[in-house]
Amino acid sequence: MRGIKQSLGAVGTTALLGALIAPAAVLADSEPAAAAPNPAYRVLKHLDYSGPGKASLRVGYYDRDRDKGFGWNKVKKKHNITKYSAVEYVAKSPNRDRVGNTTTYHMTGYAGKYECRNGVCRLVKQYKMILSVNEKVQYDGQDKGVITMYCVGTVRCPNWVSKALADANRSLAPEDDQTVPEDQAPDNSVAPEGEIVDEADLVDENGPADPDGSRDLSPGTEERYSRSYAPLGASESAASLTP
Repeated sequence: MRGIKQSLGAVGTTALLGALIAPAAVLADSEPAAAAPNPAYRVLKHLDYSGPGKASLRVGYYDRDRDKGFGWNKVKKKHNITKYSAVEYVAKSPNRDRVGNTTTYHMTGYAGKYECRNGVCRLVKQYKMILSVNEKVQYDGQDKGVITMYCVGTVRCPNWVSKALADANRSLAPEDDQTVPEDQAPDNSVAPEGEIVDEADLVDENGPADPDGSRDLSPGTEERYSRSYAPLGASESAASLTP
């Protein structure tokens, strides 16, 4: 009888230990995975800038339903600027104007499309470009950086605008080790928790689509592009323009 009681006691102890251990394993398996942090403030590239230091081009976000956002996702998804170097070209503009008594500055530049025949080119379309940069220092010790960039007069810039601006930036020094390639930049439509939006950063181009932005070429002509920090000339030689 004493041996039976000892055996029962051992079985009971084993069962009790199993009961204590098993729920812990079940709980561990049922814990939800931690949500990935919002990438909005990740810096994709440090842009050469006509202001102090560099301008941060962050992942940002663009919420299309609310028409809210900042950074690369807004520049690309809303305004169809698809090259870092296009943004950087305007970031280097000497036309740098402070927006009121804020930490936001607007840089301006111009992108143009020409039709050329027999070596002579005629300007058929020109956009004034505005790049908005907020120099307010964030938790990571760097500026908030690029808020938006757009073609004045239309919401979405034509594809050739990015080409025209980016081609002027080819001579830039090699990208640093922290640069995230454009094809690896995360898509993001969610605002970061606790984001503070300055009133000066709400200005954005919301004009209609521009029917002249991508019109067909005239017969017998070729298309070339130019860019400048001043309004473009009405005519240029083909040799001075980018194919």
